[in-house]
Order: sequence, then C-alpha cells, then structure tokens
Amino acid sequence: MLKTRNAAQAVRSAQATRSCDARTLYLAPTTPLRVSSTGEALVVSQPDGRVMRLPVARVLRVVCADSTEWSGAALSLCLQRGISITWLNHQGEAEGHLWPCSQRRVALDDALDILAADSPDWSAHYTNWLRHQRQGVLKRWSAQRSAAGQPVAVGEWERAKQSYVYRAEIGVHLPLPLHGMAAALVASRLNESGLQPHYWCTVGEPVALAADLTALVWAEMNLCTGTLADAIEQPAETATLFERWSLTCAGIIHEHLAHLHGQALRALAS
Repeated sequence: MLKTRNAAQAVRSAQATRSCDARTLYLAPTTPLRVSSTGEALVVSQPDGRVMRLPVARVLRVVCADSTEWSGAALSLCLQRGISITWLNHQGEAEGHLWPCSQRRVALDDALDILAADSPDWSAHYTNWLRHQRQGVLKRWSAQRSAAGQPVAVGEWERAKQSYVYRAEIGVHLPLPLHGMAAALVASRLNESGLQPHYWCTVGEPVALAADLTALVWAEMNLCTGTLADAIEQPAETATLFERWSLTCAGIIHEHLAHLHGQALRALAS
C-alpha cells in the first residue's frame, strides 16, 4: 500500500500540474473582495487589510459574488491554468461564467482523491459505475456468443443480468491461479497509472479499486471462456492460457478506467 501510494505521489510530482488537494474556491458574497495574482497564486484582499494567497495549483474552480473585483492578471492566470470562474448575484443565482478555451486535464488519481475526501455521494456514484461496467461485461459476452453463432437466449440473458449485474455473482469455470494472475495485471496497471488500490470515502466506505477491477476482469474471462478451461490443471497450461488473455485483459482494464475517469469528471463538475 505504501509503495503504491509513493508511486502515485511520484506520478503527480512528475506531472507538476496541480495539487491532489485542489478545491473549489468560494469567495464570500457578503464581503467586497479584490482578487489579484502573483504569477503562481491568487491573492484575495479583504477590506480590513487581511490577505489570503492561494496557489493556483490548489484551485479547481472559483465561485464568487458579482461584487468581487478581479485584476486582469488574475483573470488571465485562471484562464491559463484552466480554472473556470462563476459569478453569483445577491440571490445566489449564477450570472455568468468565465470558461478557459482549453480545459485542464484532471488525472484520475487526483479526481478520486478529491471525490473521496469531499463528496458524500461519491460512494453511490462508484457503485453505479460498477453496475454499469458489469452490464458492459455482459454485453461483450453476448456479442461474442452471437459472433460465434451461439446467441444468448432472452431467458439466459435475464438470468445472467440478475445474477451478475445486480448481485455480482458469476459462475467460475477457470482455475483459481488465473484469478491471481489477473490481480497481478490489475495491480501493475494501477501502479503504472499512479493509482491507489483503495480510496476511502467520507462516509467511511472503501473504494476497492484494485479488487473491483480484478472482479470485472475475472468475470469477463469466465464468461467468455466458458467451460473449455475446466480441464486445465497444470500450472504451465494455466500461465499459457492467461498469456493469451493478457492483451485482451489490458485493454479491458484500460476501458474500465476510462469510464471511471469520465464518471469522476462528471461528478466533479456537478
């Protein structure tokens, strides 16, 4: 866990784009504020002389009152760093937005860190993502069966949907050492992507990313292999079978993470 965490931190440091603890900057609507900049930070000045400096790397977006005064340099800095600004009127309604021409790319690890720390709804969003990914596994299985001239019957589809999509239950046809090999591949991919195996939500529930991705890959391997691998008992044969699947598995993992990234970005924007 510590090694994975250190790897994720190293990836973020190498990217050097923004901090993993970046947050929305809310500027109090009841106090007339002025925002200027120092090149790498937004400087918020209050009427009583107090000053707050915020590195732009720690700012996701800004929400401020229509009475907030902005310097041209501060606005330009936000545009350069992909930070959007929304102005609210006295009723709290959005009057307008400043949109950068090119939006910043938020790394998946950063997005998961932010959502796990700040969003009480993220656990539910993640559960919905998992269910959607299981549905995708079934669709690929059905497409493969159709391509092989053995289409999935309506009743078989409904039974598979109820047991796997909603209850995460799958029939196991492959030898268990293949599960360990799939887990190793998932761990390697997460490490290469600077991702952690677990993220803890504000409600205390874990986002068991490594285990969940392994379960998705394992289910697809069993569904698409069927009973043909039941007779495999020798370790060498097991490894050979997995090597045949490794490229497919890597692509599947990439697709699952891409969908999770999209889900996370949508949650951040909501």
